[in-house]
Amino acid sequence: MGKYAILIVSALIFSMITYSHGLKNALLISNTRTVQSFSENQAHNIAQSAVMAAVYDLRNTDNSSLSGIVENLEVGGSQYYPSINDFEAWPELEGEYNLLFKKTVRTINGIPKELLQIESTGRFEDTNYTVKLGLWFGSSMWNPDIYQALHAENQISGSGTIEVKCEDEYGDPIDASDCFVTFNSIDQNQFGLNSNSTLDAKLSIGPEGDISQFEADNIKGGVDVMPKELDYPMPIFPNYDSEVFVDYPDYTPNSTTNINLENDYTRISEILMTRGNNTLTINTGSKDKVLRLNRLDLQSQNQIKIEGEGKLTLYIDNKLEMTAGAKINEDGESNQLMVYFKGNQEVEIDDEIETIDFGARTLLNGSIFAEHANIKMRGSGGIQGDIITGGNVEMDGTSSAVSRVVYAPNGTVETKGTVDIRGAVISHNYIASGTTTLTYDPEFMSNCQI
Repeated sequence: MGKYAILIVSALIFSMITYSHGLKNALLISNTRTVQSFSENQAHNIAQSAVMAAVYDLRNTDNSSLSGIVENLEVGGSQYYPSINDFEAWPELEGEYNLLFKKTVRTINGIPKELLQIESTGRFEDTNYTVKLGLWFGSSMWNPDIYQALHAENQISGSGTIEVKCEDEYGDPIDASDCFVTFNSIDQNQFGLNSNSTLDAKLSIGPEGDISQFEADNIKGGVDVMPKELDYPMPIFPNYDSEVFVDYPDYTPNSTTNINLENDYTRISEILMTRGNNTLTINTGSKDKVLRLNRLDLQSQNQIKIEGEGKLTLYIDNKLEMTAGAKINEDGESNQLMVYFKGNQEVEIDDEIETIDFGARTLLNGSIFAEHANIKMRGSGGIQGDIITGGNVEMDGTSSAVSRVVYAPNGTVETKGTVDIRGAVISHNYIASGTTTLTYDPEFMSNCQI
């Protein structure tokens, strides 16, 4: 009996010792994990705080300590701060950090955009933690600050009559002191409007300009001087060459009246509608679709309708013609359609020249971006969307544009005949002849299609 008792007691003592030792190990492991968890959390906090501080620094362009690093980066390049092997101390967080900047290009919906990648490594004691963040930046993210009715880099002049005014979203007039025309030049000889013209706006001229040389009774909001010149870059023209397009048969009015875009990217060599009075319906389904064409020729009362929930992007490589009452998306919304025109010939909107034609009674209810081409609207041609081009814009006859912006920062915008523009004009030169009404409408400023 005593033997068994001793054995039982010994087993109990051994069990208690083993349990006690295991508990100590468990407590030790738990404490170690707690310390590791605290260290990791603190390193994480440092990394996250550092990357957000870097973003704030880069956005504070007037006083940025990191902008020099980013501005000197080339695509595919990288740069460490403070250096590849060193960390910057952060005494307030009792740790340190290292930043890695990389610049790459990503293609989004066919548009190449520069991406700044920031890798932030926080260090607390012997523990490191890395977080990553991406920023779209530079001219690849085109979102110009357009607050004025009219801007010109070099020239505002013309023998015709122009009325510039601003209205709020309800159609009520905005006071001239809150409506703006901007002019980067300070050369009074490059600014000249006839006595019948009226700027119900304030004229802002280039830095160090002489206000007295520009003051006139028909500038209702007065004249002031800008602290710096305004810069309006061109957006990057999209490139869809890396996308896989599914070929679709060429369209003629006798082939079909409907094209259902089942694939995200579809290619049709030509859509030719030059005779008769035909309607082609393009259905996008439930998703945004891209239709690539070598040539689109739409004449003689022919029209294209857009159905479906998705936006249609027309990417035209070489030839675009619209004449004699042709219409695209007449009954739709302007944000349903974006037209990109790659070719470098003139984009003409009348019925004489081979190229685009927005001639008599033609209508494009959507936005257009021509990489190099000039855009001409003649007769009663009209565009109900943004007009963006690397070339010139000419509006003649009784043409009209209802858009966020007529954007030709490298070219001349010229208005002839009786022209009505609702939105804003950004140009290198603006020349007015005939009678032009330009009404700035802030409602359009948030609806750009690019």
